[in-house]
Amino acid sequence: MSRGQFLSIDSTDLEVKHLYEDVEENFADYEAYFQEIGLQLMAGDGYCYFARQQESKLTIEQKLQSFAQWVDILDFLKTYDITFSTGFQFRTTHILERINLDVELRDKARRLFRKQLTNQELVEKLVGELTGMGFAELINEEDGTHKVTAAFRYAEEMVGLIAIYNEEEIPEE
Repeated sequence: MSRGQFLSIDSTDLEVKHLYEDVEENFADYEAYFQEIGLQLMAGDGYCYFARQQESKLTIEQKLQSFAQWVDILDFLKTYDITFSTGFQFRTTHILERINLDVELRDKARRLFRKQLTNQELVEKLVGELTGMGFAELINEEDGTHKVTAAFRYAEEMVGLIAIYNEEEIPEE
């Protein structure tokens, strides 16, 4: 978790699930413990993660860049399938097929990770990002099926906080 990963209630990894349940049952104790070492334990709807208490400007700038990347990733995933959310299951091969067939999806994918040369590399990088954060887990190695975890709500909630106003709708102070 200290590396930006999440614990999710619906994890298929028994160790992660056990850790989540333990943190949920003893949240106040864990919160106090981690506060002493400069980490703030945060909980969402079915997930938990760490936030640093002291933020430098550089860290805030890095977070904004990362946030912009996740806005693009969410846009891509919702274009791939509007129901892409907690509990959704997907196969890497299906995403690859859709990128190969759908021009809009292919354009969005290429904007996500500009260094990847092939569509296969793009999909591998995307799935690596999702699993690395704990937003998805591999549930079937044979066919490459992944399941989206409750932690994915964090990304959806963060992007949902963005309010885009038309110039005529900007509230006056």
